[in-house]
Amino acid sequence: MAVHLILTLLISVYVVFSRARLAEGRSFNVSVPENVTVGTEVVGVRHWPAIQKAELPCVKTEGDPYGRFLLTKECTLVVATPLDWSVQSEFTIKILVGRRREVMSVTIQVSDVSGYPPVYNETCETPINPTGKDTGECLFKIDVNVKAEADTGDVFAARHTISWNDRTTNPKLFYTENSNCQLQAIRVLHHLNDIVAADQLWSGKFRNVSCRDDVSSSDLTVHLFSLWTGVSMMGESAWRYVRERYTGSQNLNFIFMAALTFPAKSTVRFICQFPQFRTPFRIESSKSSPNPTRLVHVQSLNLAIHAQGCPVGKYGLLCDKNCICKNGARCHGFNGACRCQHGWQGVACDIPKPDIAVSTTPSDSWAIYISTNVTIHCRVYHIDVQTLSFRFPNASKITSEGVNQLDIKVFNAQLHDNGHYSCQARDKGGNVFYATVLLNVNCPPNRKGQLCDEVCDCLHGASCDRWAGCVCPPGWTGAKCQTQCPEGTSGKDCAKTCGCQNGASCSPDDGRCNCTAGWYGSECGGPCPKSRYGWRCRHVCSCENNATCHHVDGSCACVPPWGGRNCDKFHVIQTTSLIEILVPLGSILLVVTVVLIVLYKTGFSCSVVKNEGHEAEVLRELRRMEHDLAQSLQPGWLRRWEKKIHHLTPGPLIGEGMFGLVRRAQLRTPQGELDVAAKTVRVEDSQSYRDFYREAAILVAVHQVQNGDRRESNIIRLLGLITKSAEKYILLEYAPKGDLLGFLRGIKNARQKDLLGNLLGYAVHISRALQELEHLRIAHRDVAARNVLITADDVAKLADFGLARDVYATTQYVRTNRQGVDEFLPLKWMALESIETGEYTCQSDVWSFGVLLWEIATLGKDPCYDGKIQLDFLQLVGILRQGIRMERPPGCPEGLYRLMRSCWRDVPGTRPTPDELEKRLLQLLPHDVIEMETAL
Repeated sequence: MAVHLILTLLISVYVVFSRARLAEGRSFNVSVPENVTVGTEVVGVRHWPAIQKAELPCVKTEGDPYGRFLLTKECTLVVATPLDWSVQSEFTIKILVGRRREVMSVTIQVSDVSGYPPVYNETCETPINPTGKDTGECLFKIDVNVKAEADTGDVFAARHTISWNDRTTNPKLFYTENSNCQLQAIRVLHHLNDIVAADQLWSGKFRNVSCRDDVSSSDLTVHLFSLWTGVSMMGESAWRYVRERYTGSQNLNFIFMAALTFPAKSTVRFICQFPQFRTPFRIESSKSSPNPTRLVHVQSLNLAIHAQGCPVGKYGLLCDKNCICKNGARCHGFNGACRCQHGWQGVACDIPKPDIAVSTTPSDSWAIYISTNVTIHCRVYHIDVQTLSFRFPNASKITSEGVNQLDIKVFNAQLHDNGHYSCQARDKGGNVFYATVLLNVNCPPNRKGQLCDEVCDCLHGASCDRWAGCVCPPGWTGAKCQTQCPEGTSGKDCAKTCGCQNGASCSPDDGRCNCTAGWYGSECGGPCPKSRYGWRCRHVCSCENNATCHHVDGSCACVPPWGGRNCDKFHVIQTTSLIEILVPLGSILLVVTVVLIVLYKTGFSCSVVKNEGHEAEVLRELRRMEHDLAQSLQPGWLRRWEKKIHHLTPGPLIGEGMFGLVRRAQLRTPQGELDVAAKTVRVEDSQSYRDFYREAAILVAVHQVQNGDRRESNIIRLLGLITKSAEKYILLEYAPKGDLLGFLRGIKNARQKDLLGNLLGYAVHISRALQELEHLRIAHRDVAARNVLITADDVAKLADFGLARDVYATTQYVRTNRQGVDEFLPLKWMALESIETGEYTCQSDVWSFGVLLWEIATLGKDPCYDGKIQLDFLQLVGILRQGIRMERPPGCPEGLYRLMRSCWRDVPGTRPTPDELEKRLLQLLPHDVIEMETAL
């Protein structure tokens, strides 16, 4: 008997160990990304070599409590519901296979995927459209209002609402980025008419449109990319989509991409800036007007974007994607991200989470005010509760056993009821969970003050804040919001300055311009085209026979011999006897001859005529290059500044470049010898002389604005010009301390207070110089530390308006070929739009000023993008288009770096103005330095 018992025991032990070894031999490891699509096969059990002869059925027994995976009848393990690496990164699933019930173990490693799951961003949360259906809706509605001038002289005006209802023929891709509320749209052009139109835009250098919104921080940009010139600059995700979808396409030439940042739940209004078309741009007209329209200039384009929201369970721009959110979770309209209710977690909010929550009724804090009855709810989810406690601000406590919820009522709430109310739950395993809510009882409506005993009496829909009083809506100001914003200001707190021109009034709430008769456009800066006049350019001119029509009242300026109101009447010229004409004419000729003889004898006539002809020639060239600059020059500007060459004594060379020279020199004046810096061109070509006269003209224009008082200017002082000799000079004040770049690089053992003291004081000086240039509508084009000079009085002054790249070492400049012309450009200091289009504005100077701040913070180091110092044209554009900017220098204050970043925004209109730069810099300076700088 004992022998049989021992034998049975040995057989049992053998079977157990055999099964253990069998189980160990059937353990498998697989890896899947967390964003794997539902229904994807993870592993096929029947194809495992160890059990090729296994029989059905297969049964999943453990390791997947929330049903993330499904085992099919064919013994294939597939993904059943969305995975989330942050919730559970590893699964070990046991499977029984066949009649022998062999145990298979599958270990699944879930890998983290960057950018997944989508983030629920509340700043761009859109409403839910409860009445919507599954078709015909979209997340946004866009109202487009455009006014342009056609080649016929007519005003082209159009209004259109875009809703993207036709989805079947819409060849666009829409996607969002989680972190910045950005919606991007891509349109790949296929049709011949579209490609021809895009080619016109590309050839005319019309490749970017920037739109601004003055109320919120939203921005909208539209870019045209060509596959021939590095379309990868559009971004990795968008470029990857284009490659995957359109590889091998024969007609893939141009791509439009629009990027919209939408951090607002209300309507956002954009004003878009268009450059001049180099050639008329053809657009197809409507069916009622079959002839195409050729636009020569877009005066204004306004977009109003309304967030409409998608129906319940839908998301995406076209509301055609299905939300996966469960258990009452909110689905984000942009990207379908789920905001889970308490007690749930995971991508789809379908995994139970031991949780505890405290909430109030009313739920909105602004609705809880004195005398309101408030209920505080304490609730637990998915917890096996043993005790549930509620603690008041005065430390008293209520405890209940075996309940999942407590509701505490506060009747007739008063200010002394304010404080933290906490809830504590203990489960049967001894684990403790906490949650707290802050009760903040407000003043009743229209009341304010410490004891809520003061009355607000706000007007025009303003809200009443307990401490601040009346919070005025945009367009109103005053203690009770009783005063409309002063003329020329608008927005919240009247902080926005209107840019309306030509007598236009400004709407105080949103800053939109109401144009006077004869003007149109976003800022009323454009006169009506030649065939239109009056309010909104609605009236058609009746002038005939090449007469000029006045854009305000429509009056006609006739060309002889035509006359009359509409210049349609021929006027006969009255004849005069020959004697009556010749007698006075002969007298005049005699007087003129005598005067010319006298002037010739004195040598004055030739010089004046020659000088005036030279000045007119220079002025024509300036007007061609820079119209605003030419307009600001008073007649005789060149002659008034002319000095004689024999009054100049050149001295030692203090600056030398490939095309220019700077010498320290002595200038003889009635007051005595004066130290000057004499700039001259080294290479005699047309471009060098253009730069020479442009710099001279800018300095003359600045001097005219200052009325000769140079003490208030932060632009280098002009002392004279020499243009009549073979060697031409611009004579400037001599700055003995040299340029700012050399000054920075010479600083040793710099301390933080030095950076926030004198160095940023120099930046304040240059911001004032930019204000002077902005007033004149002149762009410097090369704002950098090397082009700032330090005077004997320790004042920083902006210099080098035309010959900067000629005077200094060319290592700061990169040889670039644009449109077949070699140029030396300071690429790392240039704004993105200047690099791409070659256009310079006051806003592009602000970008360069941000780089100058970076130079100050690094004590003169070379700018470095993405770890690279040497970059060519395409490399830098690609880096900037990806949103990469220079990193914060070590030891640089956060406020200063934020100011730099604001200067490097893609959209020029969103960058700070020179006036704002000065104000923000003064806030960063120590008090003693502020007093000194404001006194200058």
